[in-house]
Amino acid sequence: MIRQFLTVIVGALILVPAAVSAQEPAPKKKSEPTPNRVYVKIIMPTAAAERDKKRPAVETWIAEDLRKRGQAKFTAVTKWVPLDLDPISGIPLCDSVWDGGALGDTHYCPVGADIPDRSDGRIKVLVDGWGPGGVGVTVAMTDEPGSRAIAGVKELKTDQGMPYVAVLIGPPPENSADPKDGKK
Repeated sequence: MIRQFLTVIVGALILVPAAVSAQEPAPKKKSEPTPNRVYVKIIMPTAAAERDKKRPAVETWIAEDLRKRGQAKFTAVTKWVPLDLDPISGIPLCDSVWDGGALGDTHYCPVGADIPDRSDGRIKVLVDGWGPGGVGVTVAMTDEPGSRAIAGVKELKTDQGMPYVAVLIGPPPENSADPKDGKK
């Protein structure tokens, strides 16, 4: 009888821990941080008489940079255009930035942009178009809110100057102030 009692107790001790064994908690998924917004603005060289008063504003930081580069005459042909944060892979220049058009006696083709590389706190923005063969410029910069850069499209330089691309990194969409209004 003692033998049966010990067998029952030992069996219960073996079964109970097996039935109540603790499970590892499910690993928490690390959510990827929302990427910063990326905005592009196209600036074109123009003579004063060709400027349209309805054009978007050129921010002071852009105007000062262009003057330091020797570009005295310029106008914005776009407001701040946000680039898609989730580009469609395999489709180059999936974001339309400017539909093109005539400025003075020069006609321009549409301009598109894409983010070909975004890693290690850096970003590359490719802006391409302006003509039938496509002329492009790549802007590489720090990927953090407040970063900004200006790049000239040297292949399109004329006596009046050259087109410029301004790139601005804003905060992620949840708490961003929209700079599309042309004001800083």
